[in-house]
Amino acid sequence: MKNETTNNKANAITLMIIDESGSMASLKRATEESHLGILQRIQAECAEMTNLNQYVNTWFFGGIRIEESQPLTKIGVEDGLKVIHLNPNGSTPLFDAIGKACTQLEVLMSNLKFSPDDTMVTVAVFTDGEENSSRIFSQGEVKRLVTRLKLSGWTFDYYGTDVSVEEMKERLAFDGGMVMEKSESGFRTGMANYSIKSSSSKADWIKNWMKDDFSE
Repeated sequence: MKNETTNNKANAITLMIIDESGSMASLKRATEESHLGILQRIQAECAEMTNLNQYVNTWFFGGIRIEESQPLTKIGVEDGLKVIHLNPNGSTPLFDAIGKACTQLEVLMSNLKFSPDDTMVTVAVFTDGEENSSRIFSQGEVKRLVTRLKLSGWTFDYYGTDVSVEEMKERLAFDGGMVMEKSESGFRTGMANYSIKSSSSKADWIKNWMKDDFSE
């Protein structure tokens, strides 16, 4: 893994934090397939947005388990894409998952010397429940972390079933997202909505980056 930024090629990092608690059992297939759909859309963007290096990082959370399912990975047009495999079990440590995933990505980006000037980071949380078991990060700590990362250009979206987007904006300083129906079709719709929104945001961002870069 290396930083491939050049004078005419910037970076987009997609961080997905996915609920793997027990209540996600009925949504397992829809979530796995929708995650693959997001990767396929990103892969298509590699051909459409040739001035943008695309990276993906995926985390799961459920019970005492918070794990990096897909380490930060560069996506290429010809790369084979792997389906994730959820193992729904346990409670919902939402705050710990956001805190751990974002903190680790921030450290890795620093080590690889990704600059906020040429790197767009989008964070999306997909969940069917509310926080109920975090042990390390409190709501306030996550909100402060999110607020600080937004100063470096990170954006945060919440896709869930039990908490309104407006409430998440207030509780954790998220930017937006969508309330999903708690069903397979609801999750498919929500994750597809994120994929479309993210693609549009990246297209706008790279246009502005190129304009700024070539005007200097």
